[in-house]
Amino acid sequence: MYTSGSENRARRELLKDARTSLLASLFLALFGAVYEAFSFSVYSYFMLYAFFPVLALLTLPALLLGLSRRGFLPARRGRGLWKAGAAALSAGSVFQGVVEIYGTSSDLAFVYPLAGGLLLLAGFILMIACRKGEARRGE
Repeated sequence: MYTSGSENRARRELLKDARTSLLASLFLALFGAVYEAFSFSVYSYFMLYAFFPVLALLTLPALLLGLSRRGFLPARRGRGLWKAGAAALSAGSVFQGVVEIYGTSSDLAFVYPLAGGLLLLAGFILMIACRKGEARRGE
């Protein structure tokens, strides 16, 4: 099967994104472990699983799409919003974990999932719309 140079470039970008997001999720897992080690045996599942949005929404899809020889290659324009959505979800999880470990609550905790969900939705729509436009133009 013949693949164009732009497809190969896009797949390499996806694999680079997968590597970068894997390192970010490992950092978040290590950060959560260290933070909880010094929290006097107070645990928060939000802090413990803060790495999961980055792993599930960035690393795995980028790895699967980058390694597949056929299939959907998301448009570059929407990937930035998608990454920002996953980052917002992880940041919100860290924030909520810190708040829980500290033993208080915050009225601002709802902003992170809301912003993350909206950014993910906007990124998904933009990836699909731009990909269809590129297909029509023959890119």
